[in-house]
Amino acid sequence: MTLEKSQQRYAVVSIKAHGQAFSTGKRKIKPDSAFSSTTLTLHGSVHLESNGALKLDDLAGSLQIGLSNYTITSGIGEANKKGKIEISAKTNDPGKALELILRGSTDGDAIVFDRKQSKLCPLYFLSLKGQAVVTMPTTSTSSTESDDDEGQQSTVTVAPTG
Repeated sequence: MTLEKSQQRYAVVSIKAHGQAFSTGKRKIKPDSAFSSTTLTLHGSVHLESNGALKLDDLAGSLQIGLSNYTITSGIGEANKKGKIEISAKTNDPGKALELILRGSTDGDAIVFDRKQSKLCPLYFLSLKGQAVVTMPTTSTSSTESDDDEGQQSTVTVAPTG
């Protein structure tokens, strides 16, 4: 997960990972379901900080653990130059607020969130592997000229929103 120094403006990050969730023991689950298949999807903005770290912001998405779906909001994080990544976000469960904490490492587009350091508090530990892709929004430039301007030209730059 990288962003060139010349790309100081915001870019978009997309994280998709799969793995397993393991009960923390604070939630009663059936003995034969000691772990559940898990899918994580996050999207947000990213920019390069002066120390070379990538600042992740406005992260939102979903976390599916077995048949349960959690909506992720208010996520923030950082990926340092050594490839360590940390993300913190809010999520919901009927009747209570939960916290998503993800800690792991990146190597290029590959991302791994470590078990025991990554969790949906207080319910599950998470072990996830996937990809984190950073893309720059496209911009377009157009020029217009009118007869009244006597040769004066104006340039408008349009950047996508959202």
